[in-house]
Amino acid sequence: PVGMGNVTVKLHGAFSEFAGGARSATVEATDIATALAGLVARYPSLAERLRDEHGRMREHVNIFANEEEMRYLDGERTALRDGDIVHIVPAVSGGEG
Repeated sequence: PVGMGNVTVKLHGAFSEFAGGARSATVEATDIATALAGLVARYPSLAERLRDEHGRMREHVNIFANEEEMRYLDGERTALRDGDIVHIVPAVSGGEG
C-alpha cells in the first residue's frame, strides 16, 4: 500500500469561516476521501457542510485535486501524493456576484 502523504487542503470562501477562519490545513492522506476525513476530524463543523445526512458529497461543493476537479478524475478515490493540494471551493449559485 502507498504510504500516506502530506496534503494541503485549502479552504475557499465560506468553508474557511466554517473552519474557524482557517484557510488551509495539512492532513495525511492517500486520496481525496481520506483528506476530507482528516480535515473534518480537525474541523468537525465542516462535516455537515461537505456531506448530506447520507454521507454523500453536497452539490454545492467543488473539490479540486491540484488543478483538476475531482468529478473529472476518480471522485473521492482520486489518489493524492505527498505535496499535493486539495481545494474546497463553494460552487457559485445563481443570484450572487
